[in-house]
Amino acid sequence: MVAKDHKYPQKMEITMVVEKIDYNLCISCRTCVETCPMDVLRMDKKTNRPIIRYPEDCMICKLCLIYCPKDAITISPHKHAPVMVGWG
Repeated sequence: MVAKDHKYPQKMEITMVVEKIDYNLCISCRTCVETCPMDVLRMDKKTNRPIIRYPEDCMICKLCLIYCPKDAITISPHKHAPVMVGWG
């Protein structure tokens, strides 16, 4: 049971780790999408460009940044997530 006076955040705030894809540099080669082990990036079917679909799943492995042939990806050095506490 949770005490009534305890306040929990209503919405988890997440700072995107993959901040931006520079479409002026991007050549839509799919390399970032194919190298991401967490499926953070996906190809937009309408524009045929990569988009940041699931930023909260990013592990900060930077594979998308490393393998992008045009340096079109900007990654934030910070990721904010709630602290997880294990019981037992």
